[in-house]
Amino acid sequence: MIHRLRYFCLLAIVPSIMIAGGCEYFIHPQESEPLKWFQSLLMVYFSIILLLYMKDWLDFRFRNRLFKGKYNFQASLDRFSNQITKIMKVSDLEEWLLREVLDVLPTKAVALLEMNHAEHAVTVKRTIGPFPKREIIHELELENREYKIGDFIPVTSGMCCIVGKNQNSQTLIWVRGKENRVKFNHEELIWLQTMSNYVSIVYENLQLVEGVIMDLEVRSSGKAPSWILRLLFRLTENERRRLAADLHDSALQDQLLWYRKLEMVLDEYELSDEARANLNQIKEGLLDVVHQIRETCNELRPPFLKEMGVIEAIENLCQYAQLNSNYSVDFNHGGFDLVLDDEYVLTIYRITQELLRNTMKHGQATNVEIILRKNEQHIVYVYKDNGIGMDLQHLQSSFKHMGLSGIRERVSGLEGETKFSSAKGEGFEVIITLPYIIESSSSYYVMAGGGIHD
Repeated sequence: MIHRLRYFCLLAIVPSIMIAGGCEYFIHPQESEPLKWFQSLLMVYFSIILLLYMKDWLDFRFRNRLFKGKYNFQASLDRFSNQITKIMKVSDLEEWLLREVLDVLPTKAVALLEMNHAEHAVTVKRTIGPFPKREIIHELELENREYKIGDFIPVTSGMCCIVGKNQNSQTLIWVRGKENRVKFNHEELIWLQTMSNYVSIVYENLQLVEGVIMDLEVRSSGKAPSWILRLLFRLTENERRRLAADLHDSALQDQLLWYRKLEMVLDEYELSDEARANLNQIKEGLLDVVHQIRETCNELRPPFLKEMGVIEAIENLCQYAQLNSNYSVDFNHGGFDLVLDDEYVLTIYRITQELLRNTMKHGQATNVEIILRKNEQHIVYVYKDNGIGMDLQHLQSSFKHMGLSGIRERVSGLEGETKFSSAKGEGFEVIITLPYIIESSSSYYVMAGGGIHD
């Protein structure tokens, strides 16, 4: 309150002198009474300070309620942390970024551009809404120089923000000006910078992976080698671990700090019943946000996964699924006593996580059965539900079915096989076979195809 009072006092000085002087000049031009003028000055001065306090209070009470859709930046960052686990291609990341900017900022047009420093050229990658191509490209070509991630470049009909860069080029997002023709405010600019920093991390790694695949010309063969798939998923898991650590060490700790400060205010200060009720409501909201961040961190990188092992990890997933859905889960793992390495545990864990999530969102099942078995050469994993099923003949590897496509690629990375079985009204079944690793005293051996390979 003291810092705000000093700030408001400074803001009120100039307009108070102008208003009091103007009134004295126009209303009493022939009379010169310094005392009356000084009294008018003080009255105007304190009135402006009071008005600034009222404006501050109205913003706190009503702004987020009246403009909930456009000012809910925390919800947007939560959506990003959930979606980032499913994005496996640069094109999907770019499409999602443009849609998210359109949903959050008060604008109706965005575009993704690439600025090439070597050729001094700007190319358009994606656009949504009307885009003044010639005008924007001409301005950016004049500003063709190195920028940092999150830097803003003002242009005539909006602004640009750097979201990715490599050796020879930079990727930037163009956002059209607001519909009401005012500038973007501080909160909107900070949100866009935060999104740019997160997107740039994923952008760089996805571009590296796609570059490796293109250099090796695996696209022409129709199927990437297993080591490429394993590399891709290792990079993905590393990014999940890094993002989970960032969320835990920054956003979660900040939320807990503000929660403790709010508890201190409730305990130490005398408040009216209405104020206490509103603060208790804010306290509950902070607890919900803390819980959501913790759940997101656990999904991005489950704690103690290596120590738990595959059986306990799947049991924890099943318990969590039954608490948050309307179906029961039967996990049958009798006789499975293999000690698997981290990569196998994480693969089976992610597959189970994705299948349970799909059943909860789309399957409409009442019962799920998971079976984990071993034979002399393979791990056999079976997942069955009694839901509505799907037509596999029309299943395409699109963004909607990225989960199933990701399961197949994860299994292929470990040189395993995946078989989907389903029909409309007949439930859904997945049978996965994985060659497993036997640890000997000198080296590792992989059982596959009836033989043992060093």
